[in-house]
Amino acid sequence: MSLPSNPITIVIVGAGPAGMAAALSLHHQGIKDFVIVDSLLAGQNSSRAVVIQAATLEALDTVGCMDKLLKIGDQNNHFGVRDESSYLFSADFSLLAPYTKFPFGLVLPQTSTEGAMLEAMKERGIHVLRPYKAVSLKPSAENEGVIDVEFESGEVVQAKYVIGADGAHSVVRNEAGISFTEPGNGQEPDLGNVSQLILGDVTFSSPPHFPDPKYPVFTSIANNNFLLIAPFPAALSHDPERIEYRVAAGVPVEDGTAPHAPSKEYIQSVLDRCAPSVLNLPRIENTYWTSRYRTRAAVAERSFARLAGGGAVLLVGDAAHIHSPLGGQGMSLGIRDAISLGAALPAVLAQDDGDRAAVDKLLTIWAGERHKRALGVVQITKGALGMVIAPRTFMRRIGFALLRFLGRFTLVQRMVAYRLSGLAEI
Repeated sequence: MSLPSNPITIVIVGAGPAGMAAALSLHHQGIKDFVIVDSLLAGQNSSRAVVIQAATLEALDTVGCMDKLLKIGDQNNHFGVRDESSYLFSADFSLLAPYTKFPFGLVLPQTSTEGAMLEAMKERGIHVLRPYKAVSLKPSAENEGVIDVEFESGEVVQAKYVIGADGAHSVVRNEAGISFTEPGNGQEPDLGNVSQLILGDVTFSSPPHFPDPKYPVFTSIANNNFLLIAPFPAALSHDPERIEYRVAAGVPVEDGTAPHAPSKEYIQSVLDRCAPSVLNLPRIENTYWTSRYRTRAAVAERSFARLAGGGAVLLVGDAAHIHSPLGGQGMSLGIRDAISLGAALPAVLAQDDGDRAAVDKLLTIWAGERHKRALGVVQITKGALGMVIAPRTFMRRIGFALLRFLGRFTLVQRMVAYRLSGLAEI
């Protein structure tokens, strides 16, 4: 499909989970004058996030995606983090039943999440225009309050609103002149062994035996490092004879820069060094996707801006915030950004040709709320990182002992689950 030649109301740049969620939310609100574009051909994405939290499941339910996702995902009721010897704390998501229809985390690879969302879009007649790479945003010389979105092909789309869902290296954000820095003093901290993470979708020579079957996702912070092993739904495995797992682990400092696409042998060497002995992990048999991730946090100075000339730019997902993947919050937060924006835009568009000050007030309120949510998630993930890299001192032993003691109580398990679920930040 080709780009529209006439001015439209909204262009969504980026068709990852946040961009698709924005499209579904706009359509659900009765807003049809928009297009969604992406620089990649269909199928050129990759598996990154592995869990959708309860608050995000609630949001996706409002735009009609849940039936598809529930059919393919595994429901995980418990999440625990252990150190070298035992579990430090846990979250029991089943305790959230009074607060949500989805008292669990839904485990499935991001590619499957995107596939379900793409199918839902097609059912509504929404098609992603590919491959169109946005390269610049400029005020229109012909129409006040309109932005010219120029693409690498030289084609231009005119729109009143541009939604940037184009990731951490967002062209939309950069063209709007919005800063993107580490919260606080702007300085990136030294994160030691978790400064980089390696990720892979793998099968093992035999099924791993986790220490407690109550926790189907294994997470540890042993050996001053982080390790996650999460099984994908059996039906989604590349090998019908093997369960496929997402593994994520910190790169030991002595390794230097990890390979961009780590080999099976390299991932195995990292697991050998960071897995606690209690796990007795089998050998990796096959790898289907691998990647390296540099751990950092950055939040856009604002998620709403007007270009000179009056066109509006709005940011969602990784274009607005990035942070450590510890805690599984990134994709979930981005989807909630986008769906909340779709819900906010009808009131904005109702005044679009009238009082611009009133419109800007509505968008500023939305952007401020999302900024606050992003800072809250950064705080959660920084706390998790701090636990991993804390030096092995007497105070660390005391702190971990306190965590083990408090973690026995149902109230604490509910509080941890409520925070991780996103319901506290919805």
